[in-house]
Amino acid sequence: MTKLTTRKKRSKLTVALLAPILIIVFIVGWSLYWIGQSRQPNTKQPQKTINKTPTKQDNIELIVIPPQEKEILAN
Repeated sequence: MTKLTTRKKRSKLTVALLAPILIIVFIVGWSLYWIGQSRQPNTKQPQKTINKTPTKQDNIELIVIPPQEKEILAN
C-alpha cells in the first residue's frame, strides 16, 4: 500500500509578499541580538554587597472571628 502525499503548494504571490517581511524581521532580530551581546562586558565584575540594616519586626497575630449566628425571635 502506498500513500499519496499531496502537498498544497504555496502561491508565488504569497511567497513574494511574505519574503520581504520575513527578511526585515530577521534583520531586526539579529541586530538586537548583536547589540545586546556587544553591551555585555567581556569580564565579569564581582557584584557589590548591599549593606542592609536590620529592621524591627513586629509580632503580628492573625485570628479568625467566627460569624454570629442569627437568632430566631419567638413571640
